Amino acid sequence: MELQVPDRHRIGTQMKKILITIIVLVALGFGYWIGVPLFTDKIVNEELDFSTETAQPVLISRGLFKGFDRIHTGEGNVSVIKVGEKYIIRFEENFNVANGPALVVGLGKDGEYKKEAQIADLKGNIGSQNYEVPAGININDYNEVWIWCRVFSVGFAKAALKNL
Repeated sequence: MELQVPDRHRIGTQMKKILITIIVLVALGFGYWIGVPLFTDKIVNEELDFSTETAQPVLISRGLFKGFDRIHTGEGNVSVIKVGEKYIIRFEENFNVANGPALVVGLGKDGEYKKEAQIADLKGNIGSQNYEVPAGININDYNEVWIWCRVFSVGFAKAALKNL
């Protein structure tokens, strides 16, 4: 009776094929996740409704979004409104930013994005939107609203705020 030893070359070749297949599938999935937002727009049309609030809304500051380069573009008006003890960041109807993966709304100061002042995921790259500033963030410590990409740690657009 003869004992058969597995062909190491054949097993090694099969493992390489499996590994290559896994790498290709992961790369395709990552490419899809990164690439799809570049070719799609998400339009939001949120109203600003203070009918349930007891306090009167007060416009605190305004700004105008500007992109950083030909790829990271942005435009449109942003307002900061105080209602009672809470602050609302309002993107107006003319808001438009280049789409990308994992975009967030956050705050910055003097040209620097502050990760600790992240507000929320961006709802859409076009149109009017409202974001309530979390209670733990003092909006008076910042003078910019940013659209930031978490994946690549890069700004897409920012708006310098001017107090009224």
